[in-house]
Amino acid sequence: MDKDRVKGSADQAKGAIKEAAGDLTGDAKLKAEGKADKLKGKVENAVGGAKDAVKEAAKKLNHTLDRAGIGTTGSAVRHAVRTRPLEAVALAAGIGAMVGALIRRV
Repeated sequence: MDKDRVKGSADQAKGAIKEAAGDLTGDAKLKAEGKADKLKGKVENAVGGAKDAVKEAAKKLNHTLDRAGIGTTGSAVRHAVRTRPLEAVALAAGIGAMVGALIRRV
């Protein structure tokens, strides 16, 4: 599990507590801070999930390539993910969006 997912979950919990405290005390600012923390946590969790998906996809691709005897390409994929993580996350997000769209149609 990526560290962003852990931090995201913690921020979501912190936000929920702040929001509830704001509701109980009638403090609109505290409630708004809680909502912001929850949103921040959701974004962090999503980023962590995308990173996990990219790592898992690269791992599966590497395994498949290794089984096919194409080890150098697997190394190239690992290098690309390590040196260009934002592009890798964007690619994973795009793949995830396509899979999600396909699942919704079924």
